[in-house]
Amino acid sequence: KQAAGQTDDRLSTLLKRLQLQDKLSRSLTRLSGGEWQRVRLAAVCMQIDPHINPHGRLLILDEPMTALDIAQQKAVDDLIADLCAAGISVIASSHDLNHSLQQADRVWLMDKGALIAQGEPAEVLTPQRLTPIYQIAFRQLELEGRTLLTVLP
Repeated sequence: KQAAGQTDDRLSTLLKRLQLQDKLSRSLTRLSGGEWQRVRLAAVCMQIDPHINPHGRLLILDEPMTALDIAQQKAVDDLIADLCAAGISVIASSHDLNHSLQQADRVWLMDKGALIAQGEPAEVLTPQRLTPIYQIAFRQLELEGRTLLTVLP
């Protein structure tokens, strides 16, 4: 009984963090893309939650920010940071280079399935490496202590 109560508490907290509490009565077919993305994230987070599953160690996410607005992205970023702080390793694919620059501890830069570089985001995601891959000119900017990438016209 205690385990079920703890699971319910963890689920309730997770639903609140992902702003899904008011979506529970909806059919999956009536959820928006961002809502469905957060439902799937909640499901996998429950499977590896260290309070529920002490053996959970790895979470692999494919484009977890797809269809999320900026506030939802922040909520997911905070959730991922908390999972990492709890000892869960998170591997996520992303095409959002600036998001990876700001949020990732390490990145793997790939092109056509081949590993081009790996390491600290600011060392890997550089205009010199990205321009040949994307065939467009990148510019690196510093803004309030953060590195950002932009595309040149």
